[in-house]
Amino acid sequence: MKKFLKYGAGIVALALLLLAGGFYAWGEMSLAKPTDAALAAMQSDDRVIIEEGRFISFRPASGQPDTGVIFYPGANCDSRGYAPVFRRIASRGYLVVDVPMPRYFAIFAPNRADEVRAAHPEIKRWVIAGHSMGGAMAGYYAFHHQQELAGLIIWDSYPPAQNSLADSELPVWHIHRATLEGAPPEKFETMRHLFPIASTWIPVPGGIHMYFGSFDGGGYKEQWTPKISREAQQDIVVTATLNALQAMEAAGI
Repeated sequence: MKKFLKYGAGIVALALLLLAGGFYAWGEMSLAKPTDAALAAMQSDDRVIIEEGRFISFRPASGQPDTGVIFYPGANCDSRGYAPVFRRIASRGYLVVDVPMPRYFAIFAPNRADEVRAAHPEIKRWVIAGHSMGGAMAGYYAFHHQQELAGLIIWDSYPPAQNSLADSELPVWHIHRATLEGAPPEKFETMRHLFPIASTWIPVPGGIHMYFGSFDGGGYKEQWTPKISREAQQDIVVTATLNALQAMEAAGI
């Protein structure tokens, strides 16, 4: 019996090792990598200072931001792919902290925003944001820290069902891909009850899921082909995100 248990435990350990190895291999093959343009946007200039460490911070080159944005990236996305959008937001006076995740999955570390907040005591108000799985995990974090945040911005996602924000007074903005007529995907409509009634939904007509960043490759299967360029979509995303931040700042006065 002891020999059976010994061999049984060994088989389980081997199976787990193989599963972990398979997950790692799949992740590497399907990783959404930053485009050359995104990597070029990772360089500091006279408008935005970029610092890379445990987190990646984008801050205006002059002035001290009062508001910070903590951003959780989409599943299996190298978060540097969002750099073209982040630097435009930072250039308007905001600290943007990009939070790389273990194995590129925010579900493995949904509370990393705690570390960001602790590292920047100079920031007066925090907004948490995220894309795809990162948006869901930002919703999870917002649910548990409603009194400590100025707002939540979700890009093309929704809060987890067990963390419904339907009764929350936290300002929530949802920026989402949409048909050319402005209709969100049916999945988002079925999840609208997870958002506060007063939440603001901003469509990106003709946009697609992966154009929220600048990526090459990746395993995400789009619902439709893009009807606008990546640059045009990011113009809408930047403007909507800045409008959300301004509204959240005003609500906190």
